[in-house]
Amino acid sequence: MIDPGHPFSVQYKDLIEAFEERIRDGVEQPDRARFTFKSSVLSYELPRTAYAILQVSGRMGANFTVFQAGSHYRFSNNRIIWIHPTEFPDEGTRLEVEYTYRERPAGLTDFNPGSVVGTLIRAVSREMKLIYEQMDQAYRRAFIDQATGVALDNVVALLGIERNPDIHAIGHVTFYRKKASTTSVLIEEKTRVTDESDRSFVTTEAGEIEPVRIEFDYQLDGLINVKNKIAELEGIWLRSGDPENDTPFDIKDTETDYPYGEDERTITLADDVRPTEELQIRYKPKSVTVAIKAEKVGPEGNVNAGTIVIMPTPPIGIDGVVNEEPTSEGKSAEPDDQLRERAKHALERSGNATINAIKYAVLDVDGVEGVEVVDFNSGENIPLGEVRVRFSGGDAEQVAKVVDLTRAAGVMARLEVINTVFILGTFYVIPDLTVPAAASQEFLTGITEALDALTIGQPLSVRRLNAMVFNIAGLADVAEAQLQFKKKDLENPDDFIVGPVSDPFLIESSELIRPDTSNLKVTLLGSLKAKRKEGENLQIDVWIEDATGNTIHFKNYAVNINVTLMAYLLDKPDLPPERIGLLKQELSFSDASIALLTIDPGSDEINFDSDKHAPTVQVLIKASAYPGLKTVEDVTVDFS
Repeated sequence: MIDPGHPFSVQYKDLIEAFEERIRDGVEQPDRARFTFKSSVLSYELPRTAYAILQVSGRMGANFTVFQAGSHYRFSNNRIIWIHPTEFPDEGTRLEVEYTYRERPAGLTDFNPGSVVGTLIRAVSREMKLIYEQMDQAYRRAFIDQATGVALDNVVALLGIERNPDIHAIGHVTFYRKKASTTSVLIEEKTRVTDESDRSFVTTEAGEIEPVRIEFDYQLDGLINVKNKIAELEGIWLRSGDPENDTPFDIKDTETDYPYGEDERTITLADDVRPTEELQIRYKPKSVTVAIKAEKVGPEGNVNAGTIVIMPTPPIGIDGVVNEEPTSEGKSAEPDDQLRERAKHALERSGNATINAIKYAVLDVDGVEGVEVVDFNSGENIPLGEVRVRFSGGDAEQVAKVVDLTRAAGVMARLEVINTVFILGTFYVIPDLTVPAAASQEFLTGITEALDALTIGQPLSVRRLNAMVFNIAGLADVAEAQLQFKKKDLENPDDFIVGPVSDPFLIESSELIRPDTSNLKVTLLGSLKAKRKEGENLQIDVWIEDATGNTIHFKNYAVNINVTLMAYLLDKPDLPPERIGLLKQELSFSDASIALLTIDPGSDEINFDSDKHAPTVQVLIKASAYPGLKTVEDVTVDFS
C-alpha cells in the first residue's frame, strides 16, 4: 500500500516564521544575468547582490550544459569564479546565471502577537494553512485508505464497486373508525402519518374501508381470522352456500368487551361448528391496513409497535391510526470502512472459489449487514466440500443467487439466515457536577456504534460498554446497565424470546447482536433521597432519583456513602449543631428501589452524649465518590 503522508501540509508556525523572515530580511526575487564567456576572464560579477545561485548554464562543445557548483565554478563575493582547469564554456558563447536576490527589507520589526504586523501575518498564515490543508486533503482523497464519503465512492468506482445505499424503513399501519360506515372510506396513497417524535411515514398503497367485506378462509380449531377489524358480523356460510337463503353458522357467545378478540379480527365458532370446507365470511369492517414507508432513509424509521398514532391531515371518515407491528428494514448507507474493505477484496472476489470471495460477494448485496462464511477448518464439524454462509439483512433469494455464482464447482453452500439479537434497556449514569446538554446523547451514540460494530457470533461485554462513559465529559460512571435481549423464537417465528443480558453476554454462532435504538436509552441520576423509616428511630430509607424525580429500581447496585451526624447542644440550642460522628457505609440495592441505613449510637465513630446533646440528630448523607449526586440534608434520627 502507498502511504500518501501529508506532502502538501505545512505547519502553521512555519508559515508565520516564513512571513516574518521575508518582512525582516526582504522578499526573495528571481533574476538572471548573461555574460559573454572569455577564457581569459575567470570571474563574473552579478549585477545584484545574490541570495542563492539557482543554475549556471551555457554551451560546451556545442552542447547545452548545466555547470555544477564546486566542480566547474564557485560563488564568492557576489561573483561566479571559474575553477575547472579544462572544462569551459565555448569561447564567445553566452554564459547564463539564474539566481535570487532579496528586496530591500520593509523595516518592520514588531512581529509580536497583538501588534498590527503580527496580527496581519497570523491572519494571512491561517488562510494559507487552510489552503495547504485543502490541497493535502484533495491529494489524499485519491488513496483508498484515506478517502471518505463521496471521494471514497469515486475511488472504488474504478473497481466497478458502488456503496450499498441507505434503505427506508417499511411496515404497516391500520386506519380505523369507531363504527362501521355505510359508504366506502378511502385512504389515498402517500397519506402522511407520524409518531410523537415527528418521524414521518407515508402510505405506499391506497386503502378502503368497505361498507361490507367478504373474505374466504378455513376455520382452525374453531377460530377464523379476518383481515380487518370487525364492526358487525353479518354471518358465516360455506363458500358454496347462499347467504340469502341459508342459515349462517353459529358463533360462540362471549361476555367480554372484545367479542372478536383483543385484535377485533378473531371469530370464534360455536363448539359444535367445525366445517372442513372453505368458508365465506361477511362482515362490516371498521379498519384497513396499508403499507407504509419512512420518509427519511436510515434506521431512524425503525419504531416500535403502537407509536405511529398521529395523522397530520386525517382522511375523511377516519378516527385514528396505529402501527400494530414495529417498522423495520431501515438501514444507514454502507459505512466507509465496510466499503473500503469490500473494495480491497474486489480482485479476490472476482477470482471466485474462496471463502473471502463468497463473503465479499454477499456483502455486495443491498441490505446485507453482516456475513460469515465457515468451512471444516472452523471446528464446527462441517464436512469437507461444504461451507456455511451465515448472513443478516438483504434478500435471501438474491444472496442465494450470488453464492451460487461465486462458490467453487462441487462445493455445497448452505445458507443460514442470522437471527438478530436486539439489545434494549437503560443505562443509569451518574453525572459530574456539570453536565453538557449533549453528554447523554454522545454516550448513547457511542454505545449504539459499539453494538453495530459487533460481528456474527461475537459476544457482548457490558463492562466495555459501561467503560465508554469515562470518555464523555460531564459523566462520572454507570451505576447500572439494566439491559434485556429480544430475538425471534426460531421454533415459533411469530414469537420472541426475551431475557436479561448477562456480562459477558454469549450468543450462538448464527446470531448477531444489534441495538434496539427505539428502546435503548441513557438516564441520568439526580440525587440521593432519604427519610426516617416508619416507626423506627434509628433506621433510614434511602433511595436514588433520576434527574426528573423518578425513583430508580436497581437490580444489583452498591454505592459508598459518607454519613455525617450533627447534634445541637442542650445548653446552647441557638448555636449551629456540632458534628458528633462521621460514618462510611455501603448502601446496597438488591432488586429494590430502597436501601436501609441503620445508625448505631454505640458505634466508636459516634460521640453522642445524652447529657450534652439534644436527642434529635441531623443526618447528612453524601455519595463520597460522586459529587454530582445531591446530598441528603433534611433527615433526622432520634437517639433518645
